[in-house]
Amino acid sequence: MTEHASSTATAGDDTPLMAAIRELDLPDRVLEGLAAYPDDTFEVLMDFAAELRRAGRAAQARRLLETVREHPSTSEDGQYASVELVDLLRESQDPRDTAEAERITSELLRPGRLGQGPAGLLGEYMRELERWDEALRCFNIAARQLLAEPPEELAGEDDLSLSPIVNRLLARMKLGLPHDGHDEVALVVAQRQAEGALGLPYEEQGWPEEDGSDREVEALYSRAAFDGARARGLLTGQTAEHGADAYYRAAERSLRERDREHPGTPRSVVLHGVEDIVEFAERSGLDPADDGTALAWADLELAEGDPRLRSWPPGRNEPCWCSSGRKYKKCCGSPSNR
Repeated sequence: MTEHASSTATAGDDTPLMAAIRELDLPDRVLEGLAAYPDDTFEVLMDFAAELRRAGRAAQARRLLETVREHPSTSEDGQYASVELVDLLRESQDPRDTAEAERITSELLRPGRLGQGPAGLLGEYMRELERWDEALRCFNIAARQLLAEPPEELAGEDDLSLSPIVNRLLARMKLGLPHDGHDEVALVVAQRQAEGALGLPYEEQGWPEEDGSDREVEALYSRAAFDGARARGLLTGQTAEHGADAYYRAAERSLRERDREHPGTPRSVVLHGVEDIVEFAERSGLDPADDGTALAWADLELAEGDPRLRSWPPGRNEPCWCSSGRKYKKCCGSPSNR
C-alpha cells in the first residue's frame, strides 16, 4: 500500500493499532491526518479503506480493514471494520473469501456481541442477500432502543432516526410475521418516504407551500472543486484536511443533527464550484472563505426547483447526494457515519 510512505510519528503511536498501521506503508496524507487528529483515527482509516475500494484496490483495503478489526480502539469500531470486511470479501470470486465472510458473520451474530450501529449495517448486507432471518436479527438489535419505547411515543422522531424499525418492518413482512405496534409506525414512515421518492408536491407531503423560504439548504463544494477550494484557502478546518469524504460525512452528521432538532423541515444540498462562490463574493462584497457566503449564494442565486438542489436525505438505494457514485446507504447514509 505505497504512495510515498512517511516516517512521521503519529500521536498515540504506542497503541497496538498505530503500531500495526506503521507496517501498512500508508500514504503521507493519511499519516498526516492520523497525526493531526488522533481522536478521529477510526474515521480516517475507514474513509481511506472506502477510497481504496472505489479505486479497485481491494487487496490493500482488505489489509487495512483486517488491521482495524484486529486492533480496534473500541469493540464497536472493530465490528464496523468486520462488517465492511464481510462486504468486501463477498465481492470476491474466491471460495475461501466467501467462507471467511461466513465465519466473520457468524462471529458477529453471536448473542450479546453486536452493537446497534454495526447491526444495522450488517442487516442491510443480509437484506441484499435476501437472508431475511439474519437480517431481522440484525434489525432487531439496531432498533433496540426504539423497540423499548411505546409506539405512540415515536411519532415525533425524524424519519432517519426511525429507519431501524422501517428496515425491521421489511424483514418481518418477508418472513410473514404479523404487524406489531412498531410496524404500524414504520408503515407510516415508509409511506412518507415513498411519497417523497415519487416527487409529490410539497403540499401533499405536508411541507410548506410558500416560496421555499422554509426549506434549509446546505451549500458545499463539489468533489471536482474540493482540492481547488482547499488550495485557495476557501475550505479549511479539520474535515477539509481529512479529504472530501470526511468533509461530506461531517456535513451529513450536521444535517442529521438539525433534522433531529427540527423534524419535518425540508432540506436540500447543493454542490457548487469555486468560481460560483468567488464571483458571487466579489459582486456582494463578501469574503469567499466565510461559510456564510456560500449559504448567501444559495439563497440569492438558486430558485426553488433549481436542478442543482438535491433533496436530503435521498432514498437509501439512491445515489448519495455527495456524488461519490455509491448508494446513499453505503456512503454518507451508512450507520457507520456516526
